[in-house]
Amino acid sequence: MDSPKVQLYLDIAAKGLGIIGVALMVFTRGGWFYVGVAAVVLGVLFMGGSLVASRKLRQRRWDGTRRT
Repeated sequence: MDSPKVQLYLDIAAKGLGIIGVALMVFTRGGWFYVGVAAVVLGVLFMGGSLVASRKLRQRRWDGTRRT
């Protein structure tokens, strides 16, 4: 997770899952509501992964060396 692309992809996936999950919860009925809840929960987990990735990126300088 030392690449900025990983953080970007996790962030995009998290937001996409959140939007899809909310849309499923609002516009569908029956079992699809629970699929929407699961999508939102998965999006929250991906957002946590994105935050962990960004924390690891901040430990490096712009030239790739570690901060002491």
